[in-house]
Amino acid sequence: MKNSKLRALALVWGALMIAVISSTVTLLVSGRMGGGAGESRRWVTQAEYDTIARYSRLDEVRQTLLKDYYREVDDDALVLGAIRGMTGSLEDPYTFYYTPDELRRENEDTAGVYFGIGTLLQNTAEGEIEIVRVFPDSPAEAAGLHIGDVILAVDGVAVTGVDGRSYLEAVRRMRGGEGTRVTLTVRRNGERMAIPVTRGDVKVSYASYQVLPGNIGYISITQFTGDASQVFSEAIEAFRAQGVAGLVIDVRNNPGGLLDQVVSMADAILPDGLIVCTKQRDGSRQDYYSDAKYFDVPLAVLVNGMSASASEILAGSVQALGRGTVVGLTTYGKGVVQSLQTFQSDKAGMQLTTASYFDALDRCPQGVGVRPDVEVALEGTSLPLEPDPVSDNQLAEAIRVVSGGL
Repeated sequence: MKNSKLRALALVWGALMIAVISSTVTLLVSGRMGGGAGESRRWVTQAEYDTIARYSRLDEVRQTLLKDYYREVDDDALVLGAIRGMTGSLEDPYTFYYTPDELRRENEDTAGVYFGIGTLLQNTAEGEIEIVRVFPDSPAEAAGLHIGDVILAVDGVAVTGVDGRSYLEAVRRMRGGEGTRVTLTVRRNGERMAIPVTRGDVKVSYASYQVLPGNIGYISITQFTGDASQVFSEAIEAFRAQGVAGLVIDVRNNPGGLLDQVVSMADAILPDGLIVCTKQRDGSRQDYYSDAKYFDVPLAVLVNGMSASASEILAGSVQALGRGTVVGLTTYGKGVVQSLQTFQSDKAGMQLTTASYFDALDRCPQGVGVRPDVEVALEGTSLPLEPDPVSDNQLAEAIRVVSGGL
C-alpha cells in the first residue's frame, strides 16, 4: 500500500495544485497509478501541464532522498517538511500548518480545558515568548511564574516565538500528562532562572467581571475565545440590573482571538455603526455592524503594547465611533485576519492570513497599533492578578476618565 502511494505521489502533487486552473490549450499526459501495470491518461490544459512541470522538481528531490540519502528517510516527514516549507516561504508568522495532533491540542486550548501549566503566552516583536497571563489557581501560579517572564527553554530545549510554528512547538513542550513535571527556563528582570512546574488539569475562563468602588463595572477579557463572549454577556446583564455608573473593559495583554466573539461583544456596547470590515486580496469586503441597542454608560477600554488583533478591533471601534475612551499604551499592531482550513482526510489543518481589517475610520492597525486617547504607562513591572486601582495606575486612570463622564 505504501509503495503504491509513493509511485502516485508526483501526480497527486500535480492534482492538488491544478484543481482550479483552466486554459484553452490541452495536452495529453500519462502516468502509472497504484500497483497495477495499467496506464492512466487524460487531457490537461497547458497551464496544468506547466504546473505539473514546476512541481516535478519537488518529487525529483524527494525521490533522490529516498534512494540515495545515507540513512533511511521517513517519507511522511518529507511531505510535512515540504508543506511547512511552503507556508514558511511566505514569511508570515500567522500562516502555518497543523498536524492532526497539533490541531487537536489547539482545539483543547480554545475550549479552555487541557493538561498543562495555565499560562497565556504571546510572541513579542523581538521573536521571544512572553507570559502575558498566569491563570488563578493554576500550576503556573503555584510554581511562581510571573506575567512578563520570557520563556527561553522548556526542559532544556531552547524555544522561540519567531513564527507561529515555533510558538506551537513551545506550547506543545509545555503540555503533558497530569502530575508530570516540566522545567521552564525564564528571564525575569534580566535574570535567568529555572522554574519546575507540575502539570495539572487546567480549566480556564477567558473573562471575568466585578463591580469596583464607585459603582464602576469592570470586565477583564483574557482572550476572545472559549467562554469569553458568554461571560461578557453575563457581565453586561448583571451591570445593567445593578445600575453601574460606568464601565471599564480591560484587554491589556490580550493577544486576540475569534472575530465573531469580538463582534458580538462590541455590538453590546456600541451604537448603530460599523464595528469592523475585512478586506481580501481580490478587493471584496465583509462588513460587521452594531445595532442601535447597546449598554449606554460611560466607557473606557484599557490597552497596552500586548493588546493585539481582536483587542485592537474592540478598542479601535470604540474610538472610531466616539463611544468611549481608550486608555493605556499603543497596542501591538496586528491588523490581519486568519482563517482555519481543516483537511477532512486526516483532520490536519492550516491557519492562513486571508484578509486585513479596518475600523469605521478606515484605519488598519497593522504595524502601527491603536493609539490611546489617554496615554499612561504602567507604574511597576507587571499587571496585578486582581483589579486594584491602588497598585494599578492605568486602571485608576481609566476609572477617573469614566467617572469624569458621569
